[in-house]
Amino acid sequence: MIAADPSHAGILAAIHSAAMPEDAWSAEAWRSLVATPGGRTRIAMDGAEPVGFLHLRCAGGEAEVVMIATHPSAQRRGIATALLEDALAALDGVTLFLEVAERNHAARALYARFGFEPVGRRPGYYRTPSRREDALVLRLGINPGQRR
Repeated sequence: MIAADPSHAGILAAIHSAAMPEDAWSAEAWRSLVATPGGRTRIAMDGAEPVGFLHLRCAGGEAEVVMIATHPSAQRRGIATALLEDALAALDGVTLFLEVAERNHAARALYARFGFEPVGRRPGYYRTPSRREDALVLRLGINPGQRR
């Protein structure tokens, strides 16, 4: 796992585009996001090859997973699990939120294993070429001193 900085924007954009081509963000968008105070971006590596990333932002006792993505060639190998474990190890005494597409059953199962619970719904939040899909808002409370 390596810490990302704005110089990694092209890598983040490439992984994001491969994992979510219908909603990919540009390298410039990633450059700006990674440079924003309160953010933390980590890239998962397979040897010298970047295979996934997680970006979160923290403010006032809360944190949000803004994006987690695994390159399709590395999916189902525990990359997202490792990224979440890494993120949780860095957080203490916060509430962590994230959004997930209602139909993304694999991601929902992963988040459930970590103890995330649904707390809301955003109707039509995700757009695909053929429809709009609801996002579920999930929450995980991390008690002070609790490490996973």
